[in-house]
Amino acid sequence: MQSAVKQEVTTKKVFIRTLGCQMNARDSEVVKGLLLAEGYKLVDDAKAADIVLFNTCSVRQHAEDKVWSQIGKYGKAPTRFADANLSSRGDYPNKKIIGVIGCMAQNYKDEIFKRAPVVDIVCGPSNIDNIVLYLREALRSKKPVLGADEKKRKDDIYHTGFYEDKLHAYVVISEGCDNFCSYCVVPYVRGRLRHREHGKILKEVKQAVSQGVANITLLGQNVSSYTDNGIDFVELLEMVSDIPGVKSLTFFTSHPKNTRQELFKLMVQTPVIKKQLHLPVQSGSDRVLKDMSRGYTVKKYLEMVDQYRSLVYNGKLSTDVIVGFPKETEKDFEMTLSLVRKVKFDSAYIFKYSPRPNTKAAIYKDDVLPEIKQRRHAELLNLQKEISKSKSECKSQDKEGKV
Repeated sequence: MQSAVKQEVTTKKVFIRTLGCQMNARDSEVVKGLLLAEGYKLVDDAKAADIVLFNTCSVRQHAEDKVWSQIGKYGKAPTRFADANLSSRGDYPNKKIIGVIGCMAQNYKDEIFKRAPVVDIVCGPSNIDNIVLYLREALRSKKPVLGADEKKRKDDIYHTGFYEDKLHAYVVISEGCDNFCSYCVVPYVRGRLRHREHGKILKEVKQAVSQGVANITLLGQNVSSYTDNGIDFVELLEMVSDIPGVKSLTFFTSHPKNTRQELFKLMVQTPVIKKQLHLPVQSGSDRVLKDMSRGYTVKKYLEMVDQYRSLVYNGKLSTDVIVGFPKETEKDFEMTLSLVRKVKFDSAYIFKYSPRPNTKAAIYKDDVLPEIKQRRHAELLNLQKEISKSKSECKSQDKEGKV
């Protein structure tokens, strides 16, 4: 019977819809690699798929709303596999298996089955190494399948050799986060910080390069905090840059509280490391930064920006900003505008605050009115657009002036 189920499952076509950050993009690649190794077929259209998996994000309410809406489209389809009560799998030729994986799966667990009965599988980020087993179990048992433990993934899932982009690879160096910023749900859905062994990271990079995938991005919620057997992030970055065949190297994301000058010096000294840094500031107000539990002041942030720009010639700088955090006043917001004008980021991801369950900030009153959040978001977005446009025009003029 088990072999019959496996035979049927491995003829299935799978569509994966990925929402959220670069970490989710890499997780989707991991899942695809595992499924391909078991004989599944990947398709680019949900309509052509037998299995639809939503790899989800919980960082903002808007991201979750997108997922509920898309899952809802399947609510008018035949009832889920678990409720079909058919006499055999042969009676069930057209039913799509629906799975929710990623951060929403960890955040809501079995509540997803109640809110969206069409869903058959719920699988948290730490459980994607078991996705093949969960799919097989959904077919075998005809019951909802839940996997939402907090554990360290098996490292071999990163070595399937599958990369969506045949020239670029995301390489995870750590999972989870211990920063516990007051607004952020990541530690609650991806777990506490866990670093991969540096030797296994190097092995993965070498494997990618051997396949011609020579542009590498190292990923972590806070790459600056990486450590393994005395190897810190700067040393790991240097080891990766020394691997023969690596053409370019980037990393994402750094946290201002523990990003060091040694990183900037290595960027200067190492040609394959791209001269770009993503350094989330979140707010230009010290009071708001303290409420956010960010662990640095505006002064410290600006000092770090000065160090980076004084060392890394023409280095690009991007950031994240949240507007409308609880108790954010007009004065607080003006401080954020002032910081953005002063720093002149090359680009910025600007978000409206939304309360996240289980976070410290969830107990704060969400007292900034929606229309004020919208105005501040639009004002800051327009300012950044002007800065980005001005910097782009200056670079074009510089190129035109060269002989």
